[in-house]
Amino acid sequence: MHRPLNIAHRGGAGLMPENTLAAFADAIARGCAPPHGRPAMEYGAELDVQLSADGVPVVHHDFRLMRDVARRNGVWLRELGPRIKDMTCAELRTFDVGHPRPGSDYARRHPVLRAVDGQAVPTLEAVVALAAAAPRPFTLMVELKCDDSEDSADPVMLGDATYDVVQAAGFLDRAIFVGFDWHALFAVKARDANAVCWFTTDKLSGDARAAIDIIAGAGAEGWFPCYLDASPENVAHARGRGLKVGAWTVNDAEVMRRLSGLDAICTDRPDMLMDLQSP
Repeated sequence: MHRPLNIAHRGGAGLMPENTLAAFADAIARGCAPPHGRPAMEYGAELDVQLSADGVPVVHHDFRLMRDVARRNGVWLRELGPRIKDMTCAELRTFDVGHPRPGSDYARRHPVLRAVDGQAVPTLEAVVALAAAAPRPFTLMVELKCDDSEDSADPVMLGDATYDVVQAAGFLDRAIFVGFDWHALFAVKARDANAVCWFTTDKLSGDARAAIDIIAGAGAEGWFPCYLDASPENVAHARGRGLKVGAWTVNDAEVMRRLSGLDAICTDRPDMLMDLQSP
């Protein structure tokens, strides 16, 4: 029976504080030592990489520290925080991002999340080291978090710095680089034609085949669409162009079942997907 790669989105944002070492450790434990005597499965985690002011690849989703998530000295940010690119790695790590503010919109959107106090914004190096030490192979889907806005890091600089960390750790064979800004992926490919890149697309309007053809022509290994675009016709076209296909972000059991033929499913609830994949 085919089972797609079970990718814990931001480390499993529905279960653990997103993009933290606690979340990635939990994802590794689920994949490498699953509960209730279930067999180990192909498992991984997705994470978002940006650059700090001193050029360190760090893991955080928003371009600014997330309000109602980041806190310092016990006080949560109630407005948009400072930009990641404007803070040094040391400054970022003075914030705790492991315990969303109780009663906030964020907390209500994640009702079963287990808060873990004392979680600083991690470096990419620390996350890769954790994954590399897993007791069985564990994949990291590394999103290069950038765009053409003033809040973003330069995509080429981000691609280069991210590649350097993954390559130095000897982890290229278990890394999939993804991202909406393809300039960053082109930068990775320029460094290493063998680096695995799945080009991400937002919800597409109209026929997806043109975008798929561009992705295949760019030398990508995969297409990583919004799950709404992962129709049988689009998936067949992508596979016909030699691409693997994963989908983001799938949190509904029925949609998981429908997409079970994909190469990867990215989800906030890897436990739910594991239940569906179990014999």
